[in-house]
Amino acid sequence: MAYGAGIGAQLGIKTESTFNTGVTVDHWYEFTSESIKYNKNTAQGMGLRAGGRLPRGQRRVVTTFDAAGDIEIDLPTRNLGLLLGHSMGTFPTATNPASGVYSYAFTLGDTSTTSFTCQVGVPQYGGTVTPKTITGAKMSSFELSVAAGEIAKGRFSIDGAGFTTSTSLATASYSLSGSVYHFAQGTITVDGSSVANVRGFTLTVNNTLKNDRYNLGSTGAKQAQIINGFRAVSGTLDCEFTDTTLLAKYLADTSAAVVLTFTGGVISGGVYESLTINLPYVKLDSDTPNVTGPGVVDVQFNFTALDDGTNQPLTITYVTADTAL
Repeated sequence: MAYGAGIGAQLGIKTESTFNTGVTVDHWYEFTSESIKYNKNTAQGMGLRAGGRLPRGQRRVVTTFDAAGDIEIDLPTRNLGLLLGHSMGTFPTATNPASGVYSYAFTLGDTSTTSFTCQVGVPQYGGTVTPKTITGAKMSSFELSVAAGEIAKGRFSIDGAGFTTSTSLATASYSLSGSVYHFAQGTITVDGSSVANVRGFTLTVNNTLKNDRYNLGSTGAKQAQIINGFRAVSGTLDCEFTDTTLLAKYLADTSAAVVLTFTGGVISGGVYESLTINLPYVKLDSDTPNVTGPGVVDVQFNFTALDDGTNQPLTITYVTADTAL
């Protein structure tokens, strides 16, 4: 049955063999929202002429184009690996801590080497689903977060070289096993010690892509987006002001190792589904607690992750029943 509303939408991706050469998507995601748009750069020729009162329509041209926008999902315990791979720039081989259990450790790699096709099916009022197909897509940035009492969220920002609505709509197929990670499953440590006053956490990674590589001979499409500087890894810790541990680190500008872990259900052999964000060296950029009224005092510490010269500056470990990314 076709629904003429967002409940009938679909979203899938697949890794491309050749940049900006579309493939039929086959990894499907239950998503919350998307905002991917086609962007065209137009130029209007002036063409002064006798009797001319408006610019002439035939002299308007599209010189370059691309596609960009976000997809937002609840972080699932299954089928998250491919999104993490394209976001981090690595596609790790799984280790097997137990039979039927697969652990993937994603570190920051070169996102220049891979691209993907993304297709969103957008329902019309009458139930017809129009496909938006984005090719030559890369993750320009992403954000993983959790707030008090909420499901953990992922926002993935896509930058694409091509956009069309003429590609056939792929047939969606979902694995309905698995659940989603949420606040009650989360634990956080600072320098190896558990802390109990963090109400919310956000990790933001900017992949620093050069996404304006427009050259002659490419019919207005961009060349592959490449890393154009240091990655920016930052985030926030929303805390109850119950002690001065983080405040002291902020004031002294000393480093902290921050690890956030979500632990889901048992997969096999006593091994649980899990998603772990490991930041071995962060510096706190703000804040100091302020009294704004008669109520309790909360404080948001903003942080920046840096390279300590020894450890991976960011590792995301995904333990799942998925046999492949």
